[in-house]
Amino acid sequence: MVSIVGLLAFTNPTLDSYEQHIHQIITQEANKRDDLTQALGTLFSGVASSFIASSTVRNNYILFSTYDSNLGSRHLKFVGILGNFFQISSTNR
Repeated sequence: MVSIVGLLAFTNPTLDSYEQHIHQIITQEANKRDDLTQALGTLFSGVASSFIASSTVRNNYILFSTYDSNLGSRHLKFVGILGNFFQISSTNR
């Protein structure tokens, strides 16, 4: 039991890891679009992910964390556990 708790605590993702995850999502979404969108996604995904991460609220529960981000009128909620992120909600406000 102690080793499981230790593993969860050690692999609890940081806000920097969340920023990298958001960067990856933005890049993947841009690559699904036309050439111009792909180019813009490549150029601005780093800035966009930094902006999103800076406005994100992270709740650290030691074994896992939750991340609340607002993207304009859209609210995203992720849970980070074992070094991974899982989207648990996406709502329009």
